[in-house]
Amino acid sequence: MALEILDWHDPDLLAAPVLAALEGLVDAGVPEEKIIGVTLNTDEESDTDLWCPRYGIPFESTGNVVIVHTHKTRKAPPEFAAALVTADTRADLNGVVKHTLEVSKVSFAPIDAAVEATGMESGGMSPIGLPADWPLLVDQHILAVPQLYVGSGIRPSKLVVSGSIFADIPGVRFVSMLGKPRN
Repeated sequence: MALEILDWHDPDLLAAPVLAALEGLVDAGVPEEKIIGVTLNTDEESDTDLWCPRYGIPFESTGNVVIVHTHKTRKAPPEFAAALVTADTRADLNGVVKHTLEVSKVSFAPIDAAVEATGMESGGMSPIGLPADWPLLVDQHILAVPQLYVGSGIRPSKLVVSGSIFADIPGVRFVSMLGKPRN
């Protein structure tokens, strides 16, 4: 089944923080061509492992963002961070993420806390529109993906961007081998 790519300016197709971040990037001079559009899907299909085969989109053209809690020391309060990898890999949380952020512990952030902190839906989190003070690690090879499908902030759609847009997002840290092959 083919996906129709719709105009990304429709506020019903993106979570408010995602739309605001995209508008901010364009206002800052990022070429709008890097924002390809938005696709629709059913809520049940939002899971990448269902979505990719259903629409014939390769896992390596689909991005998954993982929201984590990091701890500088074992007893320190948690801080949020995010890692973006392609869906043919899994983020190496206890290796690459832990080492890159120089923390003693990394764990998945509780879903309720991530939803509240981002203003996005669980299962639809986007790497674009996250709080500006969060570290966002992006697997280096994503820059070369011409058409990357990522969360839109809501479950019933996906945002489609050029992977090169992440070079335009302030504070992004590119990391080689952030994603490890899925088993």
